[in-house]
Amino acid sequence: MAGLGLAFKAFFRCLRKGPTSDKIAEILSQEKQELLPAPKGPSFATSAQLLAAFQKEGRFIDFLQEDLTSFPDAQVGSVARGVQKGCRQVMQQYLTLAAVLDQKEGEKVTVDEGFDPHRISLVGKVEGSPPFQGILRHHGWRLEKDALPPLGRPDVLLPAEVELG
Repeated sequence: MAGLGLAFKAFFRCLRKGPTSDKIAEILSQEKQELLPAPKGPSFATSAQLLAAFQKEGRFIDFLQEDLTSFPDAQVGSVARGVQKGCRQVMQQYLTLAAVLDQKEGEKVTVDEGFDPHRISLVGKVEGSPPFQGILRHHGWRLEKDALPPLGRPDVLLPAEVELG
């Protein structure tokens, strides 16, 4: 019953149009936002899942953790080729990527008003307001879908290997 009394009180406060009615409108607006469904799209996997897959197939973490300054370039290149092959395999198997912009690099593009700065980064001499004309230097990447395997434990990317024998 207390809720009904509160509702009447809020109703009459809103009729008077003042700071309290503005606060009530703000609260109701926030509740409306909370009830909206989450945007649909890929269920982005955790960084741990991706690192685990890169480590398992390409020994990516081992490669990054190694100090390569004392190794000859040919040896580093040979190792890098194997790491790249394994990591590329992971990306092809588990991730679906697409270009942010469909135009080819080097083509002239128009960036319209209201563009998403998370999707398009303006570089060079940026003056004025959109629409902007420029040359596409990189088409960008976006994740359309992921299908990474689950981890047994999120804090263990790949278990230690112990050879017996």
